[in-house]
Amino acid sequence: MKHTPLVVLAVLLATSPLLAGQPDSWRVYPGKLPKSADGLRWNIDACVAACRQHADPTSKQAWQAARPTLELQLRQAIGLDPWPEKTPLDARITGRADRDGYSVENLLFQSMPDFYVTANVYVPKDAPRPLPAVVVTAGHAMADGKNYDLYRTAQLDLVRQGFLVLAYDPIGQGERRLPGNSHPLSYPALLVGQTNLRYMLWDSIRSLDYLLTRPDVDPKRIGITGNSGGGLNTMYAMPIEPRFAAGAAFCCPCSYEIWIRDGGNHCICNHLPGICRHMEQFQFIGLCAPRPFLVGTGQLDPIFPVAGIRDTIRRAKTIYSLYDASDRLALVEAPFKHGWTQPLREACCGWFDRWLQDRGDGSPVPETALKLEDKDSPDLKALKDGHMPSGAKTYLDLIRQEAARQIASYAPIPTDKEARAAWAKNLRARLWEIFGGRPRDFTPTAKTLGQFTVDGHTALKLAIQTEPDLEVPAVLLLPKGQSAKVPAVILLSDDGKSAWCDSQIPRRLLADGIAVLAMDVRGLGEGKVHENHVSSDAIVLGRPLLAQQAWDALCAARALAQRDDIAPKRVAIYAKGNVGLIALVAAALDDQLAAVATEGTIDSLLDAMADPLPLPMWAYAPNLLRIANVPQLLALVAPRPLLWLNPIGEGGKPLKSEPTRQQFQPVAAANGAAQAIITDKPSDQILTFLKTALHQHP
Repeated sequence: MKHTPLVVLAVLLATSPLLAGQPDSWRVYPGKLPKSADGLRWNIDACVAACRQHADPTSKQAWQAARPTLELQLRQAIGLDPWPEKTPLDARITGRADRDGYSVENLLFQSMPDFYVTANVYVPKDAPRPLPAVVVTAGHAMADGKNYDLYRTAQLDLVRQGFLVLAYDPIGQGERRLPGNSHPLSYPALLVGQTNLRYMLWDSIRSLDYLLTRPDVDPKRIGITGNSGGGLNTMYAMPIEPRFAAGAAFCCPCSYEIWIRDGGNHCICNHLPGICRHMEQFQFIGLCAPRPFLVGTGQLDPIFPVAGIRDTIRRAKTIYSLYDASDRLALVEAPFKHGWTQPLREACCGWFDRWLQDRGDGSPVPETALKLEDKDSPDLKALKDGHMPSGAKTYLDLIRQEAARQIASYAPIPTDKEARAAWAKNLRARLWEIFGGRPRDFTPTAKTLGQFTVDGHTALKLAIQTEPDLEVPAVLLLPKGQSAKVPAVILLSDDGKSAWCDSQIPRRLLADGIAVLAMDVRGLGEGKVHENHVSSDAIVLGRPLLAQQAWDALCAARALAQRDDIAPKRVAIYAKGNVGLIALVAAALDDQLAAVATEGTIDSLLDAMADPLPLPMWAYAPNLLRIANVPQLLALVAPRPLLWLNPIGEGGKPLKSEPTRQQFQPVAAANGAAQAIITDKPSDQILTFLKTALHQHP
């Protein structure tokens, strides 16, 4: 029979539990999840392997040749290629207060239009002008930001040494701790090719721009420093902004290999898309050569293990030595855990004294005790009324603005068959590119680890190989009394494969002679691991978890097609909830799936941009919105049958039927035979769709 495309739109109703079974009986692995099925462990090992590919330069000539590519790759990973436009700072001093030996000025400026940065500028009174200056970036002190006691201690240490200090609140911290500025928003920012670090670094660069407007600052003697998240900011600001004359990064530099392998779960700020594939930390520190760079760490820091830092500095010194500048890169250690402890603060002052004031030999400068004023003092606040100026934008506003711009730039989905085929081929290739490339093809195996019976149907517990060294758990239900090859449906649920034991869908499919594979893609269901940990490590690897999970679904379809009891070209997928995005990506990337049905899946990735996050972290794939939104993924399913059931819009609310029809009209038109069916019996519609697609469209 002719393969006629099908697009169906429907309204969701609750389904009643009809399939007998217990969730525990659907577990494939008894007890603890084995390493062979641990998606987090797989990502960690893959990152470590990628990190080990980066070799030390053999000569200055070789380093100079590699340098431009490394610089570009670093900016691209951060999201600073191209550079943002430098718009007016509109800097304002909102308050000024005198203290013993210095004054503090409250500063407000716009690093981007209507994106306000709150800062304090500490100005020593008696030091000779023009002054050396240091930008101090705060770590993850979310409530206090720049005014966190430990960070203010470091700031005032530098002021006592004669430095003008500009300390600002990073996004989501201190006076900028506002709705729409939270750090998890780096996940939706990834969709448009941006990161938290992009905005943090841009704030540092614009802080430097502000300092250059001050007549009391020497433009050639400006440094940058910070601890933890501020150390992160510093260690990336130095290689991308050559106007910083010196840097000192504390409790953050390490090596990608060691902090991914041994450092545990990290804030998404630390994770740059695909960075492990492009470079190791010794290389981007090497990009700073020959400018002075100090790294400080706690020897007992469990987050950034000291072994990784020592190795990174050793390797970076080989690059500094190419410039006869080995003395300009140093490592200082303190016998403490994570934190800007007194020995590290003293080392910071000594370092900047040497390289920005030509004073001393770089040895630590002893710290004198001081009494800090109340961190909530009005004299330390840039926003005197506690509110941002009228019209101020949040981090969320900026990334949504960029998302809308990218979506508006898409070419229309072609309706002409030949043009659509060319469009689809190009878009599919671009999708594979942003997903880190198509994995190496292999023949997936499916080991049977157990068997049970459900309503007379045979149920096989399978471990399906989806990578050469990774498997995922699944339960295959075979129709009782089958005597020939039967079609099959892969089932995905946000709640894992065991959720289907209380659904009528599998039972009714089995009754119609259709096999069912309820599976858990990596990181979900039985294979659930720490969501941020596995999602962020996958980002660093350059193979986002969404793409990995879609690959799991494709490998499962291939494994089914190899069985003697399954019809090889009649494997469909039905996904309920957020996992519908996994099904769509899988079908967009490969024709292995004969038909696709989703239920309650987001209608647009623009609606995935909200605070708090509307989608799981695994759903945010870097750069995806640069080339495709949900409608483009839907169009790539053509000419295969497609059911798009009850899409979810902004705020998790189901879309109404008429807006749904209008939104997906281009998809339906591209599919050649568009059908918009509105029904109050979604379960019946799903079953009708799957039976029709699998029995009539081989």
